[in-house]
Amino acid sequence: MADKHIRVALVGLSPNATTSWAAVAHLPYLQSARGKTQYKIVALLNSSKEAAEKARSHFNLSSAVKAYGDPALLAADDEVDLVSVVTRVDKHYSVAEPSIRAGKAVYVEWPLTGSLERSIALLGDSKEHETSIIGLQARLSPVTTKVKEILASDRIGKVLSSEVRGFSATAWGKRPGTILAGGMEDMFTQRAIGGNFVTILYAHMIDLVHFVLGEFKDSHTATQLRWPEVGVVDEAGAQLRTVRSDIPDLITAHGELAPGAANIQHGATLSVVFRSGNPFKGDLPFVWYIQGQNGELKITNPFGPVIQAATIPGIKIELHDYATDEVTEISWETEWKEWQHELPTPGGKLVGEMYNRYAQWFQQADRTAIPEGGDWPRLKDAIRRHEELDRLLKDFDEST
Repeated sequence: MADKHIRVALVGLSPNATTSWAAVAHLPYLQSARGKTQYKIVALLNSSKEAAEKARSHFNLSSAVKAYGDPALLAADDEVDLVSVVTRVDKHYSVAEPSIRAGKAVYVEWPLTGSLERSIALLGDSKEHETSIIGLQARLSPVTTKVKEILASDRIGKVLSSEVRGFSATAWGKRPGTILAGGMEDMFTQRAIGGNFVTILYAHMIDLVHFVLGEFKDSHTATQLRWPEVGVVDEAGAQLRTVRSDIPDLITAHGELAPGAANIQHGATLSVVFRSGNPFKGDLPFVWYIQGQNGELKITNPFGPVIQAATIPGIKIELHDYATDEVTEISWETEWKEWQHELPTPGGKLVGEMYNRYAQWFQQADRTAIPEGGDWPRLKDAIRRHEELDRLLKDFDEST
């Protein structure tokens, strides 16, 4: 019988990276008992061949794992089925493009690239994007699964409206207009890099909301840059330096939801407020209300709107039943799969589910069918979200 393992190349696995998502979220599943039945790591790509060799040694990978420093050489390797791109956003295009052109499938962490135009160019005429993966993991969260289940069950009736308030509390300093030092300050203040407050934090949050409630039929956004000079501070709050920011740090969006989503009443509205920094002292940094005819849901997260990276016990789903006037907390932890408990981080559990669903599709006889384990976010979903961000940022540019 032919080996059905998916031969995967990891891009960006490094012991010295500012963000270690490849190490904390991707590698654990690929090296887990379940992951090893589906995948085989066959290559690493880093900024140089030497850096890839160092990563291979640091993470105790087999000496048979190939080390690459050139994306074109990786793209030409016929023994690679899937290329997982886990680098800073401004590297996504140059790393993924050769493999996509070579007909390989890719798993690209969100954002796909730094802009809508570049993302469309990356996909080109390739058909592989139809089955490739985009890292919008919050869609696969057990919290998301439970909320969708409640709405479909008609427990709160048809959805009439929804309100979301989010704050990027984990990335910014305690005082307004400051950001914590540690390597992310340039990325979160310089739009040219492509991964920032809007394109990462806001995008993950709004994608989750749209996945549950559907897209806007029409909408209006307003943006503001309240602190063009941002203070870079240490953990104690002492200012180390200042950086100029060209990224809006306040976003409001309001609009009517498109018809078609499950149990959404015609004319239902969605209102969103998202800003940098912390909420009012004592308030939570993520609160999401979904009001129905018969009741209302309240979803909260003490770590902010980062469900894709921090689906933790602190997240609550509460239901206010209008008929009984009682509030009930609804458990979602049982939605985790057995094998997910073996993975060390919440983000890794969700990345693992991405890999798991892709493998179930890859290993089935009929690849034209959705796998029994469920679908996953694909690159076409990335284009839709980039379109929304593109409109928002163009409105910001025009207003300033």
